[in-house]
Amino acid sequence: MAGATLLTGAAAARTRPRTSPASPGTRSPSASARPPASAGPADPGFAAASVPVGGALRVSAPGSGDPVYVQQPKAGEYTALSGLCTHARCTVNPPKDGRFLCPCHNSSFDAATGAVLQGPATEALARFGITRTGDRLHLQPGADPTG
Repeated sequence: MAGATLLTGAAAARTRPRTSPASPGTRSPSASARPPASAGPADPGFAAASVPVGGALRVSAPGSGDPVYVQQPKAGEYTALSGLCTHARCTVNPPKDGRFLCPCHNSSFDAATGAVLQGPATEALARFGITRTGDRLHLQPGADPTG
């Protein structure tokens, strides 16, 4: 059966990736287009063109495979924020109206900075650095070196 699976309960949301139709301006790569879980010289990254200007692309973090949203607020400028809520590690919904919203307990985060806008979360979403090699983008684990 094709389509999204409806999950009920916060426990289900924490243990399985949330699947839903893509929001406008958000793309979700096919499994074959996702970067591998481990970063390194063989890491192919992902196409810069797959991140829509003014939108986001959900990819997997190097090493952990956790969800990360790569955004391109202006042409050629990229940011990356963890897709895991800092309250209970639920996967947040794609950015909409300038916010990430956690479906488990309704924490919300600023889509540009990851800052908490509404609890119960008390810590910002983690930032990732991004490097560009030709037409490919690569996530760098840890804090974004640009601040």
